[in-house]
Amino acid sequence: MGFFDDLAMGFGAKPKTQDFKERTAATIAKNKGGGAAGAAAAEKYLSDVGGSGLSFGNTPVGNLSNSGGQFQQPAPSSGGGFFGGYTSGADLIDGGGPGMAGAQFSNVPSGHLDTNGDGYISEMEYNAGGNSALATQGGISSLSNKLGFRPLGSYAQERNLRSAGTNIGTSGIGDFLASGGMMGSFLNSGPTSLQLANPNMPEGATLIPGAVSVYDEKAEMAEPSLMEKLRLTPEFANPNPINVTDNSSDNSSIKAVEPPKPAAPVVVSRQPAIHIAPSRQYAYGGIVSLGRR
Repeated sequence: MGFFDDLAMGFGAKPKTQDFKERTAATIAKNKGGGAAGAAAAEKYLSDVGGSGLSFGNTPVGNLSNSGGQFQQPAPSSGGGFFGGYTSGADLIDGGGPGMAGAQFSNVPSGHLDTNGDGYISEMEYNAGGNSALATQGGISSLSNKLGFRPLGSYAQERNLRSAGTNIGTSGIGDFLASGGMMGSFLNSGPTSLQLANPNMPEGATLIPGAVSVYDEKAEMAEPSLMEKLRLTPEFANPNPINVTDNSSDNSSIKAVEPPKPAAPVVVSRQPAIHIAPSRQYAYGGIVSLGRR
């Protein structure tokens, strides 16, 4: 197995082999610091990905789903779909793993995290999933999350959840790009709608309708941004619009009132006055008198 094979299996484009699952479990255990906690996390990963019959160290691991106390073998995966189990191109970038949507990116089926069964794994559900949620995020999905990107449509999904939604946003490189880079950070007075689900609220806040209304009202009274002051936004494009007054009930006479024109500027000469001392004035007078003679 090479690097690209591992990448394809991590992204979900190829079925995971026994060797890949065991190596991934060992990596999870190492990242957890080893010991009992690391072993528990590794065993949980193997059970989540269908690791029945596999082993971590010398301990065999079965599928945790059971019936009547007997461990069940996982159903074989068909591996079909648009691409590695994904249903469409949009399903690749809407988070939640194949067949789901989510507030974070996953690369394996993650339906067990969707506690309310609405097909969308919210930020709250990801956080509640703990290690089980982390086990669904490998390969490119893990990289996307660490770079601070958010899945397509996740902002609208969180807003629709209202009190169960979280004001999620970008971070790191993802936030820098969403802000418009250095120029965007200079021109914008705060976060934009690409950086937060609700840019008027603090990141991580619960989207309770009452709180959303309060923050939105405060934002309406806030000072305009630099772009608005420079009249680079549509609502500030024309500072002196023409006022139209309706002078009749049948709308047959409409008069356009132009804004008053500024008065013509008064030009004042700024040439400095010449001041001559009295003694020099007397001398100049004598010279002129002699010249006339």
